[in-house]
Amino acid sequence: MADANPLGPCFGIDLGTTASAIALVQNGTPRVLTVHGSTLLPSVVMFPRGGEPIVGQSALNALELDPLRGVTSSKRHMGTTDAWVIDGVTVTPVDVAERILRSLVHGAEKSCGIRPRRVVITVPAWFTQTQRADTKAAGERAGLVVERILNEPTAAALAHAHGQDLRRKVLVYDLGGGTFDVSLVEQDGPVVEVKASHGDSRLGGDDIDTALADHVLTRLGETDCALRDAVEKNQAARVRLRMAVEEAKITLSETTQVTLRVPFLLELDGVARHLEMEMHRDELDEVAEPYLERTLRSVDQVFKDTGLTPKDIDELLLVGGSTLQPLVWHTLHGRYNLEGSYAISPRLVVALGAAIQGAIIDGSRTDGILVDVAPYPLSVGSLSWMGDTEFYMCHVITPRNAPLPARHSDTFYTTGPRQPKLLITIFQGASPAPSQNTLLAQLEIDNIPPAPPGRTDRPFRVTMRHDLDGMVQIDVVDELSGQITSGTVAADGAEQGALREALVDRMEKDGVPLWEEDDDDDHTGTEGGGFEAPESDLDEARQTLQALLAARETLAAEHPTEIAGLLDLAKEGIAAAERDDLDAMLELYEQISDRMFQLGIYL
Repeated sequence: MADANPLGPCFGIDLGTTASAIALVQNGTPRVLTVHGSTLLPSVVMFPRGGEPIVGQSALNALELDPLRGVTSSKRHMGTTDAWVIDGVTVTPVDVAERILRSLVHGAEKSCGIRPRRVVITVPAWFTQTQRADTKAAGERAGLVVERILNEPTAAALAHAHGQDLRRKVLVYDLGGGTFDVSLVEQDGPVVEVKASHGDSRLGGDDIDTALADHVLTRLGETDCALRDAVEKNQAARVRLRMAVEEAKITLSETTQVTLRVPFLLELDGVARHLEMEMHRDELDEVAEPYLERTLRSVDQVFKDTGLTPKDIDELLLVGGSTLQPLVWHTLHGRYNLEGSYAISPRLVVALGAAIQGAIIDGSRTDGILVDVAPYPLSVGSLSWMGDTEFYMCHVITPRNAPLPARHSDTFYTTGPRQPKLLITIFQGASPAPSQNTLLAQLEIDNIPPAPPGRTDRPFRVTMRHDLDGMVQIDVVDELSGQITSGTVAADGAEQGALREALVDRMEKDGVPLWEEDDDDDHTGTEGGGFEAPESDLDEARQTLQALLAARETLAAEHPTEIAGLLDLAKEGIAAAERDDLDAMLELYEQISDRMFQLGIYL
């Protein structure tokens, strides 16, 4: 047992889109603490006239009376420049998160008698660098030491593995109020290892609520067009309707029919109008189906990334309040023939897992070793020749699903012997086209010494290091002088926009076009600096595919169950190159390189 931390035990916090929770491991048992009378705190902040902001259930109650003075679902705006202006005061997503965290801390102290000072905060696995940085900043502004930023599906897997000496492969399907994640996790006794993650940080129960409210308005228009039109034009009425629809959705997850009631929806022609309508589960299912189908793309991608199939899965864990909708279970069972598990409350499991991770950090006897991954690939923008034309392209440094902590490097070169400065642009995404990736940051190096006599370039080694929070530090080393330049990979929405415009302007001024390709679901994307790669991505891809085929006999002995699939992909890639379908070859190369990295294959 490690010495007790002077700041006290490490708590776990699920900072959710619609509801949040805080948990603690006591005497080896994780439990969610009661905050203001409930284990779930609505993630709502209300700014009443002339009073202090209020948080939680009281804020949610007040929202029904004055819906324009509250902020809901602020988590979906993390990492952006979005803000709300209330009474002339600008409120940012970080401000809202800070108030929710302070409310959780206050309630937890009253519940257990210990004031939380150290925490693990969970985020969607698909959160970007900027969103993670904003979440950590909110915790620090709330006076907390944020020991770890932990992916939500990983936390859920950790909670399910607690106290169980099992060896199994688990699919964690996490559909919350505003985000969706899926992770494929392998448990080997106390070791919980994430193999792959995917998701959509703009997909959740909120989207279903909005679509269901639109459905109600469509039905209302069939009988009362004037009321429908008035509601569509009245923001307060729309908020009241959406809140009522959300409650109806929750009820329809338990029953097949509900009466939707919204008293005093609005005043029309001097008369108070109310809404009352019968709703059936079939209507909810019809509205929700396309959103659930979108989640299956991420599930399929995780299977593709790991090389596993649904038959390899021992358990399907359902996480998040939105998974309580029966259609979720039926959709997953119909597609993958897997039975969903609610062994732990889907609404509380993430907070419990965060608390277990906190206990592990504290060095308690709680069983559990966690190996997480960075779900996003990271790339560097560089100049590369394609035939007789020079393009600005992205070159992958860190592959998707790299185990944390991760460290990956590559060497690049200046474009001339007397190049005075170097602009290094970092992207999130694996597409060679900058427009298909998300520009994260730029690092500029000035006063570069000339290349030595006899050399036409100067080498710089770029290293990206993911820490256990999934945050990235970049180091650039001048290999001739040993000089190191470092920076953090994170920029807010305004900075990203400015960097993107500056990049486009610079490339236009230099007469260098950006490489472009058709949009692709596998790429995560938007734009980015340049210096010349040692060889083009295309040459590297061809060489890797050819080397893989040449080494098939050796690899077959070392990886008998994996090599056949890799060889088939390599053959497809070579065939694509021969027919000059370079986009297809690069996509196949990306799949192969990610899988080779996971298997530890180096050619």
